[in-house]
Amino acid sequence: MGSMKRTLDAAERPVVMLDMVLATRENTKNLGYFVDDTVENPGLGIPFYKTVIEGANYSEATWKDQACVRTSQINWRDDHSVSWLERHMEMTQGFVVIGKNPGLFVLGEPTHDREDLDETQRAMPDPKRVKAYIIPAGAGLILKLGTWHDFPVSTGPPVSAFIINTEEVVEALATMPAPAPMNHGDCFKLRLADHWDFTLKFPDPRPFVQKHGLVPNPVAYPLMGVDGYGQNMKREEVKPTWAGGAKVFVVPVVNVE
Repeated sequence: MGSMKRTLDAAERPVVMLDMVLATRENTKNLGYFVDDTVENPGLGIPFYKTVIEGANYSEATWKDQACVRTSQINWRDDHSVSWLERHMEMTQGFVVIGKNPGLFVLGEPTHDREDLDETQRAMPDPKRVKAYIIPAGAGLILKLGTWHDFPVSTGPPVSAFIINTEEVVEALATMPAPAPMNHGDCFKLRLADHWDFTLKFPDPRPFVQKHGLVPNPVAYPLMGVDGYGQNMKREEVKPTWAGGAKVFVVPVVNVE
């Protein structure tokens, strides 16, 4: 799918809901290199430690000899829209979920080297190959060059991440005066509303992580929504004289499923 000029306001655009899956080595192989407690490519010959199984270096991982590392804590947000996606072509950014809570990662397969796409399409993510991946605590992913991604998202409780980046990308992001599209400092970042006539969203991750036993305690759900009504309830105004002068009774119906 190529770039599509936005013609609708945000409230009018249809919503495309992403599939949500539990990240595994198999289903992330086109996105990056899955990291967990399994030693990848064991057999590195370091003779000093007899009780250690050493894995070989990740041969495809690169940070341009200027890697920098940091930690970050991500808190819950009510808005599940995906507003931005970015990619890096000169470094393989890495995320490892630390602590005890899982994280949600919106990830899209690289498009820059796809022969079935034209030049314009290769500069865009393919929404058909974007999903919401839940990465458990203690696991992570080293992204392949060109993998589309957004920053991690909380699945309810705060989630902490150990991030491997480059000085170049961090400086480019940190010196932006305000959120805006980017194409410098090895950071190609798109505001999706500028290109698509629909809005990408991910489902509420809290039922998913509870179902899979990824959080130690039940995740609290707010009773009230952002508009002051019940959670997920939306106010809609009716037009004056909508009943045409007839006497009507308004009966509120509450779904308690």
